[in-house]
Amino acid sequence: MAHHIESACIQWQGRIATWLRRPLAHKLRSLSNKAAGGMNWIEDQWFEKRHGLDCSGFIVGHELETSYSSARAHSRAYQAVTCVAIRELLNEAMKTGIVFDHFIDLGSGKGKACFYAAANYRFRRLVGVEFSEPLVQAADCNVRKFGADNVCFVNADAASFSLPAGNNLVYLFNPFGEAILLEFLKNNMDKFSRSQSIIAYANDKQRLCLAKAGFVTLFRNQDSQSSLHQYL
Repeated sequence: MAHHIESACIQWQGRIATWLRRPLAHKLRSLSNKAAGGMNWIEDQWFEKRHGLDCSGFIVGHELETSYSSARAHSRAYQAVTCVAIRELLNEAMKTGIVFDHFIDLGSGKGKACFYAAANYRFRRLVGVEFSEPLVQAADCNVRKFGADNVCFVNADAASFSLPAGNNLVYLFNPFGEAILLEFLKNNMDKFSRSQSIIAYANDKQRLCLAKAGFVTLFRNQDSQSSLHQYL
């Protein structure tokens, strides 16, 4: 036991010594990032508690329950997006001056992005599209607590989902891979070409697919890997 305690002390001493040898600017940046992360966590907890929501949990992609078995291979893990990540993209979208009719969240999980958008921005209708039925059920439970009649969730494969007519703000938190994204774009290209709809893409791993499909980037934060795209 004493040996294990001594080894742990040596490890911590080594970490502290390494940290102390770093430049002052690096130390300050590290402390600033940790403080910001703590504030973001507090904001997320406060938002969910204030509205009685449960958006917690982490589920890896292959463990998500769904009847759309062909889509499971292209899915990403479920994890609720942070308020700060949603806010960054929605604020940038509003700067375009476009009046959006609908907020569409593809891969909506338990609905956090829809609830945040409904609480802080004006949309006629907010729709969460999720291929995992248990997550849709959790989102439906949340919407009853949230108490908004313009928020709804549908159990569907994003690849075959048809956007409503009008200006849509389509939100993605890296919910699936290239194959699903390309199929969604293919099925909705006429909607994008006839409207001022925008794709708000958080953790934009497949953003090159949008460029290949003819979308232009209106905004991108390289640090947060968040971007806005529009078909022109």
